[in-house]
Amino acid sequence: MQNIKSKLWLIVFACFAGFASAQTYSVDEVVDSEYLAELKEKRIVSIIHEKNDTAFSIVPDCLYEEKIKSEMIEKGAKNVPFVAEFLYLIPKSELLKNSEKSDITTDDISVVLRSISKMTGMRYHVTEKNPKGELLYKKAYMIASPDSDEPIPDQNTGNADGQVSYCYQHDHTYGDTKYKLNYYQDGGALYASFLIISPLSYIGIKAVMPENMKISVVSLDCGDDLLLYLSTDVNAKNIAMANVRKQIKESMIARMEAVYQWFLVQF
Repeated sequence: MQNIKSKLWLIVFACFAGFASAQTYSVDEVVDSEYLAELKEKRIVSIIHEKNDTAFSIVPDCLYEEKIKSEMIEKGAKNVPFVAEFLYLIPKSELLKNSEKSDITTDDISVVLRSISKMTGMRYHVTEKNPKGELLYKKAYMIASPDSDEPIPDQNTGNADGQVSYCYQHDHTYGDTKYKLNYYQDGGALYASFLIISPLSYIGIKAVMPENMKISVVSLDCGDDLLLYLSTDVNAKNIAMANVRKQIKESMIARMEAVYQWFLVQF
Protein backbone atom coordinates (compact mmCIF):
# COMPACT_ATOMS: atom_id res chain seq x y z
CA MET A 1 0.00 0.00 0.00
CA GLN A 2 2.81 2.39 0.90
CA ASN A 3 4.47 1.77 -2.48
CA ILE A 4 1.19 2.50 -4.29
CA LYS A 5 0.80 5.79 -2.39
CA SER A 6 4.38 6.75 -3.18
CA LYS A 7 3.81 6.09 -6.88
CA LEU A 8 0.61 8.13 -6.84
CA TRP A 9 2.41 11.07 -5.25
CA LEU A 10 5.15 10.81 -7.88
CA ILE A 11 2.54 10.92 -10.64
CA VAL A 12 0.85 13.97 -9.07
CA PHE A 13 4.20 15.70 -8.63
CA ALA A 14 5.20 14.96 -12.22
CA CYS A 15 1.91 16.37 -13.52
CA PHE A 16 2.33 19.50 -11.41
CA ALA A 17 5.93 19.96 -12.52
CA GLY A 18 4.88 19.57 -16.13
CA PHE A 19 2.16 22.18 -15.67
CA ALA A 20 4.59 24.63 -14.04
CA SER A 21 7.20 24.24 -16.77
CA ALA A 22 4.52 24.78 -19.43
CA GLN A 23 3.10 27.92 -17.80
CA THR A 24 2.53 30.72 -20.26
CA TYR A 25 1.56 34.36 -19.94
CA SER A 26 -0.88 36.54 -21.85
CA VAL A 27 0.67 39.65 -23.38
CA ASP A 28 -2.63 41.48 -22.88
CA GLU A 29 -2.47 40.82 -19.15
CA VAL A 30 1.19 41.55 -18.37
CA VAL A 31 1.80 44.66 -20.50
CA ASP A 32 0.40 48.01 -19.41
CA SER A 33 -2.57 48.95 -21.61
CA GLU A 34 -0.89 52.30 -22.36
CA TYR A 35 1.83 50.50 -24.34
CA LEU A 36 0.05 47.37 -25.54
CA ALA A 37 -1.07 48.56 -28.98
CA GLU A 38 2.36 49.98 -29.79
CA LEU A 39 4.06 46.76 -28.72
CA LYS A 40 1.78 44.61 -30.85
CA GLU A 41 2.24 46.87 -33.88
CA LYS A 42 5.97 47.62 -33.68
CA ARG A 43 7.12 44.66 -31.56
CA ILE A 44 9.15 47.08 -29.46
CA VAL A 45 8.50 49.78 -26.86
CA SER A 46 11.33 51.85 -25.43
CA ILE A 47 11.42 54.53 -22.74
CA ILE A 48 14.43 56.59 -21.67
CA HIS A 49 14.45 58.21 -18.21
CA GLU A 50 16.96 60.95 -17.38
CA LYS A 51 15.57 62.38 -14.14
CA ASN A 52 16.06 61.44 -10.49
CA ASP A 53 12.35 61.15 -9.78
CA THR A 54 11.47 58.69 -12.53
CA ALA A 55 10.72 55.00 -11.94
CA PHE A 56 10.49 51.98 -14.18
CA SER A 57 7.48 52.23 -16.51
CA ILE A 58 7.18 49.09 -18.62
CA VAL A 59 8.27 46.19 -16.41
CA PRO A 60 5.86 43.33 -17.22
CA ASP A 61 3.29 42.42 -14.57
CA CYS A 62 4.89 39.22 -13.35
CA LEU A 63 6.40 37.52 -10.33
CA TYR A 64 9.54 39.70 -10.49
CA GLU A 65 8.02 43.12 -11.18
CA GLU A 66 8.14 44.37 -7.59
CA LYS A 67 11.63 42.98 -7.04
CA ILE A 68 12.96 44.91 -10.02
CA LYS A 69 11.25 48.12 -8.96
CA SER A 70 12.27 47.86 -5.31
CA GLU A 71 15.93 47.32 -6.23
CA MET A 72 16.22 50.39 -8.45
CA ILE A 73 19.64 52.03 -8.16
CA GLU A 74 19.57 55.02 -5.81
CA LYS A 75 20.43 58.22 -7.66
CA GLY A 76 22.67 60.87 -6.10
CA ALA A 77 21.34 64.45 -6.20
CA LYS A 78 24.50 65.72 -7.93
CA ASN A 79 25.02 62.68 -10.13
CA VAL A 80 23.81 61.77 -13.60
CA PRO A 81 20.76 59.46 -13.44
CA PHE A 82 19.83 57.30 -16.39
CA VAL A 83 17.41 54.43 -16.99
CA ALA A 84 16.70 52.84 -20.37
CA GLU A 85 13.86 50.33 -20.76
CA PHE A 86 13.08 48.14 -23.75
CA LEU A 87 10.19 45.74 -24.21
CA TYR A 88 10.24 43.31 -27.13
CA LEU A 89 7.57 40.92 -28.41
CA ILE A 90 9.44 38.21 -30.30
CA PRO A 91 7.76 35.44 -32.30
CA LYS A 92 9.35 32.12 -31.37
CA SER A 93 9.25 31.22 -35.06
CA GLU A 94 11.73 34.04 -35.71
CA LEU A 95 14.15 32.61 -33.16
CA LEU A 96 13.72 29.07 -34.47
CA LYS A 97 14.04 29.75 -38.21
CA ASN A 98 17.62 28.44 -38.29
CA SER A 99 17.22 25.94 -35.48
CA GLU A 100 16.42 22.24 -35.30
CA LYS A 101 14.37 22.89 -32.16
CA SER A 102 10.57 22.97 -32.36
CA ASP A 103 9.99 25.21 -29.33
CA ILE A 104 11.82 27.51 -26.92
CA THR A 105 11.33 26.96 -23.23
CA THR A 106 12.28 29.00 -20.21
CA ASP A 107 14.96 26.39 -19.50
CA ASP A 108 16.45 27.15 -22.92
CA ILE A 109 16.53 30.86 -22.14
CA SER A 110 18.11 30.23 -18.75
CA VAL A 111 20.95 28.44 -20.54
CA VAL A 112 21.42 31.35 -22.97
CA LEU A 113 21.52 34.02 -20.25
CA ARG A 114 24.06 31.98 -18.27
CA SER A 115 26.31 31.32 -21.27
CA ILE A 116 28.49 34.35 -20.62
CA SER A 117 31.41 33.02 -22.67
CA LYS A 118 29.23 33.23 -25.79
CA MET A 119 29.21 37.02 -25.38
CA THR A 120 32.87 37.04 -26.41
CA GLY A 121 33.01 38.78 -29.77
CA MET A 122 29.62 40.47 -29.34
CA ARG A 123 29.39 43.50 -31.61
CA TYR A 124 27.52 46.80 -31.43
CA HIS A 125 26.95 49.97 -33.48
CA VAL A 126 25.86 47.77 -36.38
CA THR A 127 24.44 49.87 -39.23
CA GLU A 128 23.85 49.53 -42.96
CA LYS A 129 27.06 51.47 -43.56
CA ASN A 130 28.92 49.39 -40.98
CA PRO A 131 27.28 45.93 -41.08
CA LYS A 132 30.03 44.30 -39.03
CA GLY A 133 29.80 46.94 -36.32
CA GLU A 134 32.42 47.32 -33.62
CA LEU A 135 33.71 44.74 -31.16
CA LEU A 136 31.92 45.25 -27.84
CA TYR A 137 33.35 42.45 -25.69
CA LYS A 138 36.86 41.26 -26.51
CA LYS A 139 36.56 38.72 -23.70
CA ALA A 140 33.64 37.52 -21.58
CA TYR A 141 33.52 34.64 -19.12
CA MET A 142 32.32 33.56 -15.69
CA ILE A 143 34.67 33.79 -12.71
CA ALA A 144 34.48 31.95 -9.40
CA SER A 145 34.36 35.07 -7.21
CA PRO A 146 34.61 38.87 -7.38
CA ASP A 147 38.32 38.63 -6.55
CA SER A 148 39.14 36.15 -9.32
CA ASP A 149 40.31 36.94 -12.83
CA GLU A 150 40.51 33.35 -14.06
CA PRO A 151 37.76 32.01 -16.34
CA ILE A 152 35.60 29.09 -15.25
CA PRO A 153 33.10 27.12 -17.37
CA ASP A 154 29.68 28.71 -17.80
CA GLN A 155 27.45 27.63 -14.93
CA ASN A 156 24.42 27.06 -17.15
CA THR A 157 22.92 23.69 -16.26
CA GLY A 158 19.77 22.89 -14.30
CA ASN A 159 17.15 25.33 -13.07
CA ALA A 160 18.57 28.85 -12.68
CA ASP A 161 16.41 29.88 -9.71
CA GLY A 162 18.53 31.30 -6.89
CA GLN A 163 21.82 31.04 -8.77
CA VAL A 164 24.47 33.66 -7.95
CA SER A 165 27.45 33.90 -10.26
CA TYR A 166 30.13 36.40 -11.27
CA CYS A 167 31.56 37.36 -14.62
CA TYR A 168 34.30 39.36 -16.30
CA GLN A 169 33.93 41.32 -19.52
CA HIS A 170 36.49 43.37 -21.40
CA ASP A 171 34.33 46.22 -22.65
CA HIS A 172 35.28 48.24 -25.74
CA THR A 173 34.74 51.58 -23.97
CA TYR A 174 35.07 50.81 -20.27
CA GLY A 175 37.80 48.17 -20.25
CA ASP A 176 37.88 45.58 -17.47
CA THR A 177 34.46 45.12 -15.87
CA LYS A 178 33.04 42.63 -13.39
CA TYR A 179 29.41 41.83 -12.58
CA LYS A 180 27.45 39.94 -9.96
CA LEU A 181 24.79 37.82 -11.65
CA ASN A 182 21.53 36.86 -9.94
CA TYR A 183 19.07 34.49 -11.58
CA TYR A 184 15.43 33.74 -10.73
CA GLN A 185 13.29 31.21 -12.57
CA ASP A 186 9.72 30.07 -12.02
CA GLY A 187 7.46 28.37 -14.56
CA GLY A 188 7.48 30.45 -17.73
CA ALA A 189 9.28 33.41 -16.17
CA LEU A 190 12.99 34.15 -15.89
CA TYR A 191 14.73 37.18 -14.39
CA ALA A 192 18.46 37.83 -14.61
CA SER A 193 20.23 40.85 -13.12
CA PHE A 194 23.80 41.98 -13.85
CA LEU A 195 25.09 44.31 -11.11
CA ILE A 196 28.41 46.07 -11.74
CA ILE A 197 30.90 45.32 -8.96
CA SER A 198 33.95 47.12 -10.38
CA PRO A 199 34.30 50.82 -11.25
CA LEU A 200 33.24 51.76 -14.76
CA SER A 201 35.93 54.08 -16.09
CA TYR A 202 35.56 56.61 -18.89
CA ILE A 203 38.52 58.61 -20.26
CA GLY A 204 40.53 57.37 -17.29
CA ILE A 205 38.01 58.56 -14.69
CA LYS A 206 35.79 56.32 -12.58
CA ALA A 207 32.40 57.42 -13.90
CA VAL A 208 30.26 54.69 -12.33
CA MET A 209 31.14 53.20 -8.97
CA PRO A 210 30.49 49.57 -7.94
CA GLU A 211 26.80 48.69 -7.43
CA ASN A 212 25.73 51.84 -9.29
CA MET A 213 24.67 50.15 -12.51
CA LYS A 214 22.35 47.22 -13.07
CA ILE A 215 21.20 45.47 -16.23
CA SER A 216 17.92 43.57 -15.89
CA VAL A 217 16.55 40.93 -18.25
CA VAL A 218 13.09 39.39 -17.94
CA SER A 219 11.74 36.71 -20.25
CA LEU A 220 8.11 35.58 -20.20
CA ASP A 221 6.80 32.65 -22.20
CA CYS A 222 3.71 33.89 -24.05
CA GLY A 223 2.92 30.79 -26.07
CA ASP A 224 3.89 31.52 -29.66
CA ASP A 225 5.85 34.60 -28.56
CA LEU A 226 8.47 35.59 -26.02
CA LEU A 227 8.11 38.83 -24.12
CA LEU A 228 11.61 40.17 -23.42
CA TYR A 229 12.26 43.11 -21.09
CA LEU A 230 15.69 44.76 -20.95
CA SER A 231 16.73 47.70 -18.80
CA THR A 232 19.88 49.52 -17.76
CA ASP A 233 19.78 51.50 -14.51
CA VAL A 234 22.73 53.85 -13.87
CA ASN A 235 23.85 56.39 -11.28
CA ALA A 236 26.93 58.03 -12.85
CA LYS A 237 29.25 60.73 -11.57
CA ASN A 238 28.86 64.17 -13.06
CA ILE A 239 32.33 64.73 -14.49
CA ALA A 240 32.92 68.38 -15.40
CA MET A 241 35.43 67.72 -18.18
CA ALA A 242 33.27 65.22 -20.04
CA ASN A 243 29.70 65.03 -21.26
CA VAL A 244 28.88 61.99 -19.14
CA ARG A 245 25.14 62.25 -19.71
CA LYS A 246 25.57 61.97 -23.49
CA GLN A 247 28.16 59.19 -23.18
CA ILE A 248 26.10 57.11 -20.76
CA LYS A 249 22.92 57.52 -22.79
CA GLU A 250 24.49 56.57 -26.12
CA SER A 251 26.65 53.73 -24.83
CA MET A 252 23.96 52.09 -22.70
CA ILE A 253 21.33 52.21 -25.44
CA ALA A 254 23.86 50.70 -27.86
CA ARG A 255 24.61 47.92 -25.38
CA MET A 256 20.94 47.09 -24.90
CA GLU A 257 20.55 46.81 -28.66
CA ALA A 258 23.64 44.59 -28.81
CA VAL A 259 22.28 42.27 -26.12
CA TYR A 260 18.97 42.01 -27.95
CA GLN A 261 20.61 41.24 -31.31
CA TRP A 262 22.88 38.68 -29.62
CA PHE A 263 19.89 37.02 -27.96
CA LEU A 264 18.12 36.60 -31.31
CA VAL A 265 20.82 34.29 -32.68
CA GLN A 266 21.41 32.05 -29.66
CA PHE A 267 18.84 29.37 -30.56
